Amino acid sequence: MRKLLIASAMLILSAAAANASCIAQPEDGHWINADPATRSLTRIHLRFVCQDQVINGQLYPPGPPWYVHVWGKCTPTDCDWGEVGAQRIGTGQIYAYYDQGFAKRYVYAKMSAYRPGQLWVYTWTDFTDPGRADYGVHNWFTREP
Repeated sequence: MRKLLIASAMLILSAAAANASCIAQPEDGHWINADPATRSLTRIHLRFVCQDQVINGQLYPPGPPWYVHVWGKCTPTDCDWGEVGAQRIGTGQIYAYYDQGFAKRYVYAKMSAYRPGQLWVYTWTDFTDPGRADYGVHNWFTREP
């Protein structure tokens, strides 16, 4: 009985410690491009999933810890790139990958070190057509009101 009580107490303490390990992520949220005249990305939504439990040796809930949803400038309405899973990489950036068929897009997001309160997003576009030049673009975003 004593072992059962000790084991139960350890489980409760472990769960409390796991919940405390998930802190609010500054990038989490809805962002709009700081440049209203942008010809690049117009909006980005970053969603953090707190995986604060381990069940059967796997993080729970399953899946990636981040989700990225991007919209690009199009006319008459913005192009919805959709939502993809993402990871925080060693540089501290949130990294997402989009394969749009005609191009592969690599999206990196991190809070700006030079513009307090803004989100910096770098996007590298690698076209599948060798006749089109690949390019990268930097954008800064503010929180959506």
